This record gives sequence, C-alpha cells and structure tokens, in this order.
Amino acid sequence: MLVPFGPRVVRGIITGLAETSAVPETRDIISSIAPLPLISPERIMLAAWIADYYIAPVFSALALMLPPGFNSKRQQKPKHLKHLILDVEKEELPAVLARLKKARAVKQAGILEVLQAAGGKMEPGLALKKAGCGREVIKALISRRLIKEIDEEIVRDPLTRTDHPLEFPLQFTDGQQAVWNPICDAIRSAGGEAASSIFLLHGVTGSGKTEIYLQALVETVKMGRKGICLVPEISLTPQVIDRFFARFPGRVAVIHSSLTSGELYDEWHRVARGDFDIVIGPRSAVFSPQPDLGLIIVDEEHEWAYKQFEKSPRYHTREVAIHLARLTNSVLIMGSATPDVETYYRSTRSEFQLVELSERVTPLGQSPLPEVDIVDMRRELKSGNHGIFSRALQSAMTESLNRHEQIILFINRRGKATFVACYDCGYVMKCRRCSGALTYHSAEKRLICHRCRRSYPVPRQCPHCTGREIKFFGIGTESVEAECRKLFPRAGIIRFDSDAIKDVLMLRSIVDSFRKRHIDILVGTQMLAKGLDFPGVSLVGIVSADTNLNLPDFRSGERTFQLLCQVEGRAGRGIFSGRAIVQTYNPDYYAVKYAARHDYTGFYTSEISYRREFGYPPFNSMARMVFSHSNESKCFKEAERMAGLIDQTIAVKGLLGIKIVGPAPAFVMRLRGKFQVQIILVGRGLHSLLQDIDLPMGWILDVDPVGML
Repeated sequence: MLVPFGPRVVRGIITGLAETSAVPETRDIISSIAPLPLISPERIMLAAWIADYYIAPVFSALALMLPPGFNSKRQQKPKHLKHLILDVEKEELPAVLARLKKARAVKQAGILEVLQAAGGKMEPGLALKKAGCGREVIKALISRRLIKEIDEEIVRDPLTRTDHPLEFPLQFTDGQQAVWNPICDAIRSAGGEAASSIFLLHGVTGSGKTEIYLQALVETVKMGRKGICLVPEISLTPQVIDRFFARFPGRVAVIHSSLTSGELYDEWHRVARGDFDIVIGPRSAVFSPQPDLGLIIVDEEHEWAYKQFEKSPRYHTREVAIHLARLTNSVLIMGSATPDVETYYRSTRSEFQLVELSERVTPLGQSPLPEVDIVDMRRELKSGNHGIFSRALQSAMTESLNRHEQIILFINRRGKATFVACYDCGYVMKCRRCSGALTYHSAEKRLICHRCRRSYPVPRQCPHCTGREIKFFGIGTESVEAECRKLFPRAGIIRFDSDAIKDVLMLRSIVDSFRKRHIDILVGTQMLAKGLDFPGVSLVGIVSADTNLNLPDFRSGERTFQLLCQVEGRAGRGIFSGRAIVQTYNPDYYAVKYAARHDYTGFYTSEISYRREFGYPPFNSMARMVFSHSNESKCFKEAERMAGLIDQTIAVKGLLGIKIVGPAPAFVMRLRGKFQVQIILVGRGLHSLLQDIDLPMGWILDVDPVGML
C-alpha cells in the first residue's frame, strides 16, 4: 500500500486489521500497489517469528517474502511485446494479395507475404525490416482490417536455455525402501505432528538421497500439494538440479540470484499463481510464494551457505524451513552425509525423526565407501620429501592415470602462494584495507586480498626493511595444478575454484568435460564437495587436511570432519573402486581419524561430549555482536561501553549463567578499511537479554552464528 507518513508517501504492508485505531487521528490509504495479497497468512506469521527470533525489524523480515524489486524505486513490471498477426482467412489470402498488387499497394502485399511465411505472426520491427517499408504501411493494413497489432505479456523463462532429457523413477534398494516408508506415510497423512513430519535423512555419500527427494516430491504432487527444494549453492550443484528438471519437465521453477531481475520477477509471480509443482533454489527460495505447500527439502543441511551473513535478518534457512513446515503442516526432509551436530542432537531427543542410509549405491549395485589412507607429512619431511605430494599420493596418482581412471585433488586454498614475506625481516605483505595476508596469483602475477578483492603488484623490495629477498610461502590450487603439470605432462588437468570458474556456463562446461572423461585431474577447493557425481573418479587426494584445524572457532573440528568426508566421498561412485589419501601434519586429530573411517557416530560422540563440557551449542545459545569503525580507538571504546551495558542488563534481569567473551578483536581485525571488535554471548536467556539492548549504527547482531570468524 502507498500511505501518507507525515509529508512523505511511503510503502507499507498490511498484516492484519483492527476494530479500533491506536491513535486518535487516522489518514486514508492512498492506493494499493498490488491487486492481490502478496504474502499469505502463514508467511506473515513466519516473518513475525523471524523478526522476533533474530532480533530484526518486522519489515525487513516481511521484505524477504515480497516480489523481486518490490522495494526498489524502479518497480519491476511484466514484459510486453507487440506482434502483428494476419486478420485474413488462409483461403482468402491469395485473392487479397492479388488485389493489393493490382492496386499497386506492393509494400502492403509484401508485409502480408512476410507474415504468411512466418506462420501469421511477427514482431512489427522485424516485419518492416524484412519487407523493406515504413510504419505507415502497417497503419494502412490495420485500417483495412487485414492485420492486427496485439500486445502480449512475455514470460522470461530461465529454463528455456537448458535441455533436460526425461528421467524416470529408479527402483529403491532395501535400505532406501526402509527410509521411504515413514516419509511416504507422513506425506499421505498431510504432515501430522511435529517430529513425525520432520525428518533428518542421514545418508553416506552416494547412498541415493536425491532419489528419495524426487519420489517424495512425486508423492506430494499426487496428494495435490506442492514442494520447495533448497540447495546450498545452485550454481555448484548442476547435476542435482538437472535431475529435478528431467524428472518434472515444465513443472520446476528456479529462483536464485544469477537470474536477471526480469526472470526473477516472472518466476516469482508464476510460482504465486500456482504454475509450478516444485520450486528449487538456494536459501532465498524458502520464501517463495509456493501455494498449497506440502513438502520442503533441505539438501546438504549442514552447509554454512544456508546462513544469511550479509544483512539483517541474519536467519538460518534450516530453522526457517522447520518453522515454515510447522506453520503449513508440511513434511520436511533435511538430508546430509555429515549432519550438523546440533541437528543430529535434536534428532536424538526426538525433535526430528532420524532415518539413515548406510550403504552406497552405484551403477553396479551396492558398493563400499572408499578406502582412506592417512599420510603423516611430518615423516615425509624427515625422509627428505619437501614436495607438495607425499610418495603415497604421487604413486597412487601414477597408477590411476595408467589405468585411465580420474583423480580429484583437494586443497582449500586458492592461488599460487598463500602469503608473501621478506626473508630478511619476516614482514608479511598485507592488504592496506584489511588485516589479512595477500595471496599471490600467478595468472594475474599480482597479490590479491581474498576479503576485499583489491590487488597489488608484487614488490621488488620489502616495504619494511627495503630488503630484496621476497619469498613465496604456502600452497594453493594454482601451485597444485602447476606441480601436476610438471609430474604428469600428458594428463588433462584443470582447476575448479572461484578464480578459474567465472560463471555458471563455465562451471557446467568443466563438469560436463570431466564427467565425459575429457579431463584426467581436477584440482579444486571446497566447491568439489557440493553434490558432484563423477563415476570415473577412483582416487581423491586431500593435499592438506589442516586448513581449518587451528582456527579460533569451536566448530573447526566439525567443519574439518564434514569437508574431509564430503571430498573423500567423490571417489568410487561409479565402476571403479574408490581410494582417498589424506595428507596431514595432525594425523591424530579426532576429526581426521573419524573422517578416514567414515565414522559419523564416533565423531558425533566425541564432539558432543566436548561441547557439553564447555557449554557450547546445542547446550547453550550463542550470539555474536560485532562493531565496526574506521577509528580503532573509537571502535574499542564503543565495544567496552556495550559490554558494560550488557553486564548491567544481565544483573538487572537476573539472568544467571550468561557468559560474556570480549570485547576482543575479531579474527579479521580490519576489513575494507574498518576495524572490527566482537563480543560473544553464551548461555540461556539470550533472547530476553538481546531484545532490550539498543544497538546503535555500526553494530551487527548475529543470533546463532555458524562461525566465530
């Protein structure tokens, strides 16, 4: 609605009606922006919950559910296109053409002939170009009632650019059937009560979780309801997405940020009209206006990409999906090979129903998970091997290539060298706007900050001591790729990281080439762990398992375990047996050992014990508050003031057991020219505390953060 607000006219959203006004004087609504309600009652309740739980303005929560471009000054509108159509019966056209030519109206006859050749319909500009005449000819034909000019709404369909051959349901294995039975019962009973309609599907990599999703959607549609399928990053899961399009041709809507604003607008409104059985997309797709919702799928529910970091409300998609499922009486399936520890904990307390797939399914039937070897890189150094690859990994790569099998190499660092330093004084080259070290990229021959993307030339001398011994340290995807080319010059090698892949088309091209076995070795970052299925891969080499181990975050062990398991799971998914080699300087670290055994239960038991001992989630709530300012002194003073205010509020409210950590510099002390200081709150009753704290400009509040960095 457009409403008067003082001297201004502003947009407003009506969420309900009251019998009486809260103020003595009221003013009339100026006009309605949309002819129909844009947000359903269930979504209004969802927005209220988001605003309350994540301590955010109600409008910012409601805005998540509005049509694309609704808040911009330039409102999106349907796209219309004019067409000329013949207004003459097919049998009469030869006589009409003869009369026009006899009357020397050659250009008018030319337009009719052009339209006839085009099947009776064409855009005006194209018709005029082909006939070689001006607009006055069209006016003359319209006045003679020989043609009509119509205005049509054009649907900007993002899927018309992709061809998807039809795919049919696969036969369930015994394990899949056991998982399917309770899910099917819940769908047929239209949800049911809490835990019975919310499922955690824990299935090892390659166990057929996607087929469960597909058949659950089929069953939901049979019941006259619709579904939403959420994926962490749609551009990184092309094979999974393609299966949905192939199974439900013409019935799948796609909503994600890579679409044009026009495509997003059209797709949103077609969903709202009920044109699609399934909506698929990343976290924002959970807010799509899918009517008659009966099923929500959260694939790879453990992924951090489901958390909104950039702006308020900083929601977690998984939690939003849980609440939406309960509001709409829908079935929810959360799937993962490495479930989030907190999600799994909630399933052990019967908040969710746990169903498990413990066996891998390949084209040859059931298959074991890949054999995993841990290589202690400290021993490699002692034996004189200072190279990137251990002797075991290099030997295994040689054997796989000789057998014409494919290899994936994982290193969760981009670039050629992870930092550049002066050999004389030890000074590390850093970004002038951020506190992080610069990474050397050989393709650009420049130092790049991975936080703000600013680049710098490689210095010829140290800016600190003017020494000229500038050295490159650490390894990334570029250095691993270069070493592969040196050791295996005849192999086809390509990088798979955000530097090498600039858009979705390039990603699809690389995935297709590797799947068709035109490439022998794929070198990449964590992008490799996102739902990719390559039957030709027999060997996975994890070049360094230690990237996340020493980070100041209580979830670093969980993150390490998840990444290792997901990457190891890329091997042995086809006709070849799988093997993974994990290189590490910490072979006894619990997450590394359990990942090598594919032992989620063992990892979970160890992890949950550690969290219980130190009071981390799920045993307590957590919130992270970050203050940013260009002046370092003011930054710390404001953080100290806020910590004192929080301490006072805790005392006044009598909230015992809340722990304040900080103020302390954030892990990235300076980002894009601003200093960052953080306060971490851990305990129970945080919501009662936070809803009464006034946060001035410059503060960010993150309820239930997925990381401390």
